[in-house]
Amino acid sequence: MSTLELNNLWMYIQGMALKQDEREWLAGKLLEPPVEDPETLRQQAFVKESLYRAFDEVKRAQRGETTMMTEEQFLQGLKDDGLL
Repeated sequence: MSTLELNNLWMYIQGMALKQDEREWLAGKLLEPPVEDPETLRQQAFVKESLYRAFDEVKRAQRGETTMMTEEQFLQGLKDDGLL
């Protein structure tokens, strides 16, 4: 991942009003050692695709082409996908 992509990810995360338990969950996910089982690989692929969609949304919002989803909409999407 490039520095620009990491900066965009950080900006996106900073824009979210995460509660303490949500921050701890995210930190735990970032610190987990990689696991190679099929379910984990499927989840990782989903997260990667979600982050690419989020980066694209941030870029489009910065250009004024769209508005960004709210934190509630983002978290609801994760819940709907069974990730929370």
